[in-house]
Amino acid sequence: MTQATRQVLRQLATRFGIVGESPAMVQAASRLLQVAPTDLTILITGETGTGKEVFAHAAHELSTRKKHPFVSVNCGAIPETLLESELFGAEKGAFTGAVEQRKGFFEAAHRGTILLDEIGEMPIATQVKLLRVLESGEFSRLGSSDVTRVDVRVIAATNRDLLYEVRQGRFRQDLFFRLNSVNIHLPPLRQHIDDIPLLVEHFAERTADKTATIWQGIDGDAVEILKAHPWQGNIRELRNIVETMVTLEQGQRITAEMVLRYLPARTAEETQPAVGGLVRIPDPLADAPAAADVQMLYRTLLQLSTDVTEVKTVLRHLLAMSMEFQNAPDGSGSPTVTSTAVAPVRTSSAVGRPSLPSLNIAELERLAIEEALRSSHGNRREAARLLGISDRTLYRKLEEYGLDG
Repeated sequence: MTQATRQVLRQLATRFGIVGESPAMVQAASRLLQVAPTDLTILITGETGTGKEVFAHAAHELSTRKKHPFVSVNCGAIPETLLESELFGAEKGAFTGAVEQRKGFFEAAHRGTILLDEIGEMPIATQVKLLRVLESGEFSRLGSSDVTRVDVRVIAATNRDLLYEVRQGRFRQDLFFRLNSVNIHLPPLRQHIDDIPLLVEHFAERTADKTATIWQGIDGDAVEILKAHPWQGNIRELRNIVETMVTLEQGQRITAEMVLRYLPARTAEETQPAVGGLVRIPDPLADAPAAADVQMLYRTLLQLSTDVTEVKTVLRHLLAMSMEFQNAPDGSGSPTVTSTAVAPVRTSSAVGRPSLPSLNIAELERLAIEEALRSSHGNRREAARLLGISDRTLYRKLEEYGLDG
């Protein structure tokens, strides 16, 4: 990345709060800078909380319309029966409660910019009227046949896959093509986690200014925990957590312990959301067999935690059989069974594991964690994935058992 590019990105961060140096964010910022000075319609796509309204406001402020109104409309927050009148206005008596003529958002945004957020929620009937405005700048207030003309730049935003909505018959194809003159896609935070330190610094410094405190920075371990979080709420969720930590901790240096205390707990059913509200189903075949084995072992241990005796008995038999194979007197590897009773078996002293009869669930859990850390070469995030637990739980267990990972 050139020095000039970094300078532009710093200006975008300072002026609009657009923070990020990852390739995906650089691409989005470059597209913004290209299209903002024009009058082209923009379609901003991305999951909830990725900063779509921030980009829309920046596009307005970087355009020749910046001295005129910027009107933001959340189409999903307005009832379908009222959306048309809110957008285009209504005449007196047009519907029950319309006691006077009222201008709509398009008239309020004349010569400026209107953001139609959650455009995928707009009903078909209103889409027809919107298409007319995009094509000719003309519309009629509800209850009137008079034509009103406006000069408005339209920016649309959605967290839905509009092409999918078109195929399902819920969104007009002609309107989609008209809106999609220029598409700016904002990636979910989990796809550009290297931007998290910059985002934390930005939100923390801004919060410290508001609360008249001095922010003392963040530890590397704390950053790694933040990077491992799934961030289903994306940048908005990160901002809220950072603002809370900096405010309640009065600007103290953010540690791993603080982050774990403020991050919401993850659930086993947690999945990654996708644009359009579709959930990506993880492919079990994509995981390595070894990872599945470790994960299954750990979950089995947890499920059997109420029956320690059964776990010990099964492991004792398995270990006894293994030792008999290894210590066969004829060297053939075939065991010599001399008794049905199984004597207590101890693991190799070189490994340093406790003897089997003294094992309890906590020790088995510790062994599973140690095995996962070895398999992942000390990568805690990968170890948590192998064990099928959250990163937060793993960090707690490491501290509980005195493991340094």
